Amino acid sequence: MKRLAATLILVTCSMPTLANTASVKGATIIQTLVQDDAFGGCMIALDKQIADAGLNCPRNWISLSCDGTYGSVVSAQRMLDSAQMAFALNKKVNLKVDDTKKHNSYCVAYRIDVLK
Repeated sequence: MKRLAATLILVTCSMPTLANTASVKGATIIQTLVQDDAFGGCMIALDKQIADAGLNCPRNWISLSCDGTYGSVVSAQRMLDSAQMAFALNKKVNLKVDDTKKHNSYCVAYRIDVLK
């Protein structure tokens, strides 16, 4: 019985996690998009491919989920504001992205840091 319990614990601990999150570091925002009826309401395009960070995300677009599906509308609007500022000032950003949360197949960012 102890051997079975130890085996179960070992198998459970070695299973991959379902949520896949990663950082996209030092990216430049090359385009922004705001649209009411798709993509979670707003998106940003980066000069990097999101898949290069090990995520299952198409191309270089990321949703900020401005419609509030994956967080508060207020938080998403602040992320969009930060993204637009970084775009206007040509600043680099770091993003935290979750490829289990998607809008129209595009992954969702849940954090944006604007770099100096």
